[in-house]
Amino acid sequence: MAAGTIGYARRTSPVTTRGRTVPTGAGGPVIPSMEATKAVNFHRKDALVVSTSFALREWSQVSARRDLDVDLFDCMDRAPAVGLGLALAQPEGKVLVLDCDSTLRTNLGGLATIGESNPENLVHFVFDDVSSSSTSGVRIKEMDNLDLAQIALSSGYAKTYEFDKLEEFLIGLEEVMRQTGPVFVRVKVFRDGIQLPFPERSMAEGWAEVRDLLTSGEEEAG
Repeated sequence: MAAGTIGYARRTSPVTTRGRTVPTGAGGPVIPSMEATKAVNFHRKDALVVSTSFALREWSQVSARRDLDVDLFDCMDRAPAVGLGLALAQPEGKVLVLDCDSTLRTNLGGLATIGESNPENLVHFVFDDVSSSSTSGVRIKEMDNLDLAQIALSSGYAKTYEFDKLEEFLIGLEEVMRQTGPVFVRVKVFRDGIQLPFPERSMAEGWAEVRDLLTSGEEEAG
């Protein structure tokens, strides 16, 4: 395993979360997705956050700085590209991308673009959902064997991390946020089946709010 990578031990015994048995035959222990999202929120400080799909649903419930959040609805596989653009445009601030394994799989080529662009302030989180919520619980054959962290490392990311235990994730996030990017973080999660709503504000409204905040900050700095 590459230096700078935190791995997880594989196992075949099931994990029970909120009364439901989590299939772990291809993975290992997992973190409740909402708890993982809260952990990121705790460490985000003033970072811009781009989120999409199920990650967006959960993030909008816990984010303490919605004025710094970019929500993606109808272009869910573009979160890494949007995050890259923001990171290059705002090099002095941290940019976090909250992605899902299902959306990342549709645009793996974007990892190479990020690696080539080398944004030092970008942290790319991927919530790898063992409950397969995006496909109504139906697991996609061979996807368990797709090593997203290794693909990111091969694509030019400076550091990769993998977490499947909440305590380790909470502690490890301090190191993650200190690293020079681009950093890739794969988090093994389980969603409890509750369908959270998308945020009420539209994508355009969210973009406008973030743009106004960034513009006002530039004017004050000038």
